[in-house]
Amino acid sequence: MGHSIALVTGATSGLGYAAARLLATGSRAVIVTGRSLQRASEAATQLAVQTKMEVFMPLELELNAPASIQSALAELVKRRQPIDLLLLNAGWIGGKERVLTTAGVEATQARLVGHHQLTVGLLRADLLSPNARIVIAGSEAARGDVPLFSYTDVAALAAKQYHDDRSAAVEDVLRSGPNVKYRPNRAHADAKLFVAWWAAALSRRLPPGMAVYAVSPGSTPGTKGLRNAGLALRWLMLPLVKLIPGMSQTPEISVCRYLRASAFGLGSGPIDLSVVI
Repeated sequence: MGHSIALVTGATSGLGYAAARLLATGSRAVIVTGRSLQRASEAATQLAVQTKMEVFMPLELELNAPASIQSALAELVKRRQPIDLLLLNAGWIGGKERVLTTAGVEATQARLVGHHQLTVGLLRADLLSPNARIVIAGSEAARGDVPLFSYTDVAALAAKQYHDDRSAAVEDVLRSGPNVKYRPNRAHADAKLFVAWWAAALSRRLPPGMAVYAVSPGSTPGTKGLRNAGLALRWLMLPLVKLIPGMSQTPEISVCRYLRASAFGLGSGPIDLSVVI
């Protein structure tokens, strides 16, 4: 795949697991993260058995917990292995009830906050290679025209509640504050809109040679990301989407989008993904 060392978040299942498996070919090491070291180690062991490659390295990383992120960064500093591909994949659609992290961030939004802290930590520790590629999971919902997935009008919220202070409005959305009514699908759309904004802002600040891409993997109903989704999404929208050719695919096909984006601008020629296509 052209990446000597890759780090994949949310790699114990779904898209992250599929990406880690595909990245084994051509990689010297694939760092597999999980919310606990046990889960990450189990995934790494299973991946090694499936691929017959001893390239998987487990790493505990709980994106909702700043202390866990700092511990993961400290462990990566000890290893001193510059990362060529940082695949920020972990995410979910929340359930009916709002959930806040210990830091007071709405759980759907917390993944981006954690990914930001991880990325900034790696940059500050000089743990991204000069031509590193950062790929973060986006969504079609960021367009704002996907049925059941409208996002918050941040400009209108800022004008109405915060004297046009859009940073304060974004903070309110992140924390599902008093001026934001929690709806799981809207929280997901907001999170993916912020992902696109984050990638655009980061791209202007990265050192020359590095690049960041927000990539929608498309509809992947077979993953655990929808385990908390509401009935309308699981029993109405998803069955309809499955009837549209090309709208839904397996995790292996979906992660091809991540991997293609990770090769943009590297001058390494096309990626051979025939193993899954």
